[in-house]
Amino acid sequence: VAVGSDDGQIRLIDAATAAIKTAFAPVQITDAKALAASAPPQAKSPVNLKKGKANARADELPRGAKVAALEISPATIVLDSPGAYNQLLVSAKLDSGAAADLTRQVTWTMDQPVAAMEGRGIIRPNKEGEAVLTASFEGKTATAKVKVSGLNAAFHPSFIRDVNPVISRMGCNAGTCHGAKEGKNGFKLSLRGYDPVYDVRAFGDDHAARRVNYASPDDSLMLLKATGAVPHEGSALTDIGSAYYNIIRQWIADGAKLNKEISKVASIELFPKNPVIQNTAGRQQIRVVAHYADGKQRDVTQEAFIESGNSEVAEHDDFGLITTIRRGEAPILARYEGAYAATTMTVMGDREGFTWQQPETWGPIDKLVASKWERMKILPS
Repeated sequence: VAVGSDDGQIRLIDAATAAIKTAFAPVQITDAKALAASAPPQAKSPVNLKKGKANARADELPRGAKVAALEISPATIVLDSPGAYNQLLVSAKLDSGAAADLTRQVTWTMDQPVAAMEGRGIIRPNKEGEAVLTASFEGKTATAKVKVSGLNAAFHPSFIRDVNPVISRMGCNAGTCHGAKEGKNGFKLSLRGYDPVYDVRAFGDDHAARRVNYASPDDSLMLLKATGAVPHEGSALTDIGSAYYNIIRQWIADGAKLNKEISKVASIELFPKNPVIQNTAGRQQIRVVAHYADGKQRDVTQEAFIESGNSEVAEHDDFGLITTIRRGEAPILARYEGAYAATTMTVMGDREGFTWQQPETWGPIDKLVASKWERMKILPS
């Protein structure tokens, strides 16, 4: 008799004596390990998969522009938990007085390896301590202080603060998925996570709690579905061992509880504010910071939804990177856990030779209109 078990082994059992004759793996494990070892480093790192597009276009400065100085935002980087990160922005002041985003073009160095830089200017903690981070570009440099702490403290994620944003970012509670009016395949979540009590009950109570496994969190159906380990119409949304996976896993291991008293998001803030992009096909990274009711704040750029409100002027990718298309203005909108924020991006285009001439004004409305013309480098006809 051949029997399969949860350890992945096939066992051949003597039907007469019930003795195990042999046990073996049904696949060639050695070859699989060799194949994994041959993969490039970036393929081995667990990632958080996101629906949407990532713009891979090369960055470049406006034609003929020279960098006069660099600035890193934020100037002080605080990473106070294992899952903390910051989306850094590097702004260049050009010789013309204009600004440009160099976040993806600078070279990063750190005097102490307390944190690691990832693509698109994301910094994550490595070990506790302090360091000075330096960004360099064409002989110009800028520095920021890095403070890492809290890495040795036990991490107990909250559903409201940690888990719900992850579920939203992966799209599980969207209107096209389980957030639909009738849910999907018998599983329904509140739209965009507006009702955490309902959602925790859906995960932990419905169908005899079949979606969570407290004894073995890795075998929880909500993780098996999200990683594509079992058939899932929504496809794989994250990898085993990724930051999103570990947050959900630890929440299940802690008993899939709901703390309704935890501080909630009071507002969010976008950076930079009202950016002006000098050239078409230029790019600007957006950073989102959440402010909580208890006065704390944290970077939530990767979990926030950042979109361009005018796709003819600027388009967004899934990581908050805006690419300009033509001259004009585009509202940039962000939402996170029921909080919303907006700013206006201006795409200047080629305005070489423009000289502003102050028009006549006859009231406050005329002055506001003239101010807008000056900002957009437009002369009235």
